[in-house]
Amino acid sequence: MKKRQKKLRAGTFQLLENWEISTVNHHTGEILETEKKTNLIVNAGLEYAAKLLNGVHATYFRAIAIGTDATAAANEQTALVAEYTRALATLSYEASYIAKFTKTFEFGSGVAEDIVEAGILDNNVSGGNMLARATFAAKSVSADVDLIVTAEITLSRV
Repeated sequence: MKKRQKKLRAGTFQLLENWEISTVNHHTGEILETEKKTNLIVNAGLEYAAKLLNGVHATYFRAIAIGTDATAAANEQTALVAEYTRALATLSYEASYIAKFTKTFEFGSGVAEDIVEAGILDNNVSGGNMLARATFAAKSVSADVDLIVTAEITLSRV
C-alpha cells in the first residue's frame, strides 16, 4: 500500500497589483481625471517573475504599454490586445515591498485616441514578456491631454 506524501508549505507570498490612470492637461499640468484599478497578473507574468527569482531570466520588467482594446484582462494573455505605444517607465522601490512603474505619455498634434488598456512589459520595443494587464474606462488623449499610468506591484505574505 502506497503512502500519500504530505505537501510541505513554507512561507508563501503573493503579487498584488494596483493601477492609477490619470489624464492631465498638457499645458497646465492640471489633473483632469484619475481612475484607480486592480486587474490581473497574467500567467506568463507569473512564470517570468519566477524565472527572475532564480536567474533563468535576467531582463527585468521595465516598460509600460497602452492600447485601445477593452477586452477584459485574462490569465492567458501575453500582450495587449491592441497596443498603441509603449515606453520605458520610471522604476522605483516604494516602502513595504512595492515595485512602482510610472510613465507619462504625451501625444502629438492631430492625435485623438481613447486609451482603455495598459500593461507592464520587459522591453520598450515590441513583443517580450508581459507581467500584468489592466483595462479601464476610456481615457481620451490628444496633444492637449497627456496620460499618466502608474502601476504598483506589491509582494506580501499570504
